[in-house]
Amino acid sequence: MHILFILKDFKPGGGVERVQQRLSEQFLKDGRRVSFFVMNADMPDTRDIQCFSGGGSGIAGLFKSIVLLRRLIQREGVTHLISAKEQANLCTWFATLGSACKVIYSRHATLDCSEQKTGPSSLRLLYTLYLCGSGKVVTVSSALRQTLADAVPWGRQRIRYCPNAVVTDQLFQAAQAPQPAGFPRNYWLGLGRLVEPKGFHLLLDAYALALRSAALPDLVIAGDGPLREALVTQANQLGIAQQVHFSGFLSNPYPVLRHARLFILSSLQEGMPTVLIEALALGTPVLACDCETGPRELLDHGRLGQLVIVNDVQALADGMLRHLTLRNDISCSDKTLTDTLRPYTSQHAAQAYYQVWNQ
Repeated sequence: MHILFILKDFKPGGGVERVQQRLSEQFLKDGRRVSFFVMNADMPDTRDIQCFSGGGSGIAGLFKSIVLLRRLIQREGVTHLISAKEQANLCTWFATLGSACKVIYSRHATLDCSEQKTGPSSLRLLYTLYLCGSGKVVTVSSALRQTLADAVPWGRQRIRYCPNAVVTDQLFQAAQAPQPAGFPRNYWLGLGRLVEPKGFHLLLDAYALALRSAALPDLVIAGDGPLREALVTQANQLGIAQQVHFSGFLSNPYPVLRHARLFILSSLQEGMPTVLIEALALGTPVLACDCETGPRELLDHGRLGQLVIVNDVQALADGMLRHLTLRNDISCSDKTLTDTLRPYTSQHAAQAYYQVWNQ
């Protein structure tokens, strides 16, 4: 078995890239041959895993990548493929036409994700195209699978759910590293790319609102992205710049996540938020906006962490204040938490993919 991962790019710290890399490492432990094909030639930092460059960005890069990928499949004896994100999915579909390879097209975001350039109607057409072949589609949450199955009902039997590979020994080892200097002793944390769907503008508004009613730990926002300057300006305008710390991109955010008094997910949209799984695994309390897919499924309808109305500043502020007084009320047994996290271990995630290929 030679498993090839196909990606459009490989952004440092990207959630999709991180779970694909963890899954690839598990396949490698299972004795499989594993490779990466990255269309824009970004190279993941992987040991013992061969990486191949694609044809670059844009339409010309897509056509070149299709040709390169088709040749690679034949030359390297690729038998199984996993693609992620739509350009990579489309590239894989064309490159595997007439091939005997077993293909999985994966979907990590909601169909109406505002960060993507492809709208829901176009996505229905794309997934209709993928399902016209012999491949299967995998989503990263049960709710996202249902949404996609409703959009392409005739292909329901070939749309599956496979959990992300998140909980690994490497995660716990990375979390034991020293915390970066300059962090406050007590803090709440927002973590992710500084883009509009992550809702950090709502987080700042809600934090400022909650500060009017109670003294709060400082707020750390870890990550980088195109909205950083706007968010810094917003914090200044809200008068909370002294309490809000922007750390920038962290190559290892896990010590910061482990030591946070509360992790806050303010996202407007998620497929399945990897960082929320990581927070639970590291024992950090969580407060999450109830996106259409992801948080409710993971937090068992609020049993494992607070859920508040999505895109609602007042609800998020109320959740912050509620955490101050009810921080011990949301608890669960070690067995419940272990059972919740087990599907997200790399071993169980890999088994789920094997089952999809074998069915």
